[in-house]
Amino acid sequence: MPEPTIIRGNVHVGEQLSCATFSPPAGCITNAAIVAAAAIDASKQEHRWIIPYYQVDGTDVVAATALVHIVRGATCELVAFEAAVATAADGVGVDPYYTTVNLRRSTGGGEFATVLDAVITLNNAAGATTAVGATIITADGVDGDIYEIVVAVAGSTGNQAQGLVVTLALNEDA
Repeated sequence: MPEPTIIRGNVHVGEQLSCATFSPPAGCITNAAIVAAAAIDASKQEHRWIIPYYQVDGTDVVAATALVHIVRGATCELVAFEAAVATAADGVGVDPYYTTVNLRRSTGGGEFATVLDAVITLNNAAGATTAVGATIITADGVDGDIYEIVVAVAGSTGNQAQGLVVTLALNEDA
C-alpha cells in the first residue's frame, strides 16, 4: 500500500466527497453531525425503554409481583428506578402502613435477585405524588435477562397508600 497523502490544515470540499473506506477518529462524529432525517437502522442504535407499572388510583396498594421486561439487545444498562403513590399512607397508629417496591433480575433462568441497594419505601414521610428513586447496584444486563417488580405492603394501622406508579428506565443495545 502506498504512503497516504497527508494534508496539514483545514480542507473544504465544495461538492461531493467519496472514498472507498472512511475511518473517523473516535468522538469526531457527534449527535449534531447527524441530520434528523438520517433514517439510521434500528439495529445500529441504542434504545431507551421507559417501562411503567401501575396500580389504580383510588384503591389501596396491594402486594404484587409483575414480570415487566425481557432484554432483547446484546446488553442493557439500568438507568433509573422510581416509584410514587397518589395518596400516601397516613402514618397513624403504632404499626402504620407502608409500601416497598423492589426490582429484581433473573439471568439465564436463575433465581430472581434484587438489583437495588435497598428497596424503595413509600410511607407517610415520602408523601403523595413524590417520586422516590432507588440506587441501582447491578446496572448491567444481557440478552434474555428478565426483570420483575415486587410490591409489598406492611403495617396494620391507619390508611394504606393508594394509586401506585413505578417506572424502570433502561438503555438496550439493538
